[in-house]
Amino acid sequence: MRLSLRRAADRLETIRTAEGTPLPDNTRAELYRFLERLSLVREQIRAIEQERLHQLAAAPAGREGPHAMIRLIALTIGIGVETADMLVHEILSHQLRDRRAVARYAGLTGSPDESGKRRREKGLARAGNARVRRGMIQLARSDRLPKRPRRSQYC
Repeated sequence: MRLSLRRAADRLETIRTAEGTPLPDNTRAELYRFLERLSLVREQIRAIEQERLHQLAAAPAGREGPHAMIRLIALTIGIGVETADMLVHEILSHQLRDRRAVARYAGLTGSPDESGKRRREKGLARAGNARVRRGMIQLARSDRLPKRPRRSQYC
């Protein structure tokens, strides 16, 4: 049985174990507490996102500055306002010298493995800012997403 979270609390009474017996009372009470906690966290996230969007709407819509950069990055398919805001405030607010400095800051440089005559790359160094690294990887992966279909000019 697959539960949707909207109706999970209502259907919790009818759920049975694999043997066909009803769920124990303490398990059912724990699941109710988990669902209440989940709804509280979702409400808090929704409030934070609404406040961030309100701040972006209240800011002057200039061609330069952090809000313009956030809007530009958020237009990318697959990147939300939260990730765009984090990238602007974590990376673009720093005066980094070049793209290699940005990669070092995010921990996206290679990790060499040199043993004798054998030299190879072991992957990412992961020595930088983990939040920025995840955001930049998400930004790079969003480039692979299919493009939005253009509307026909006759519609």
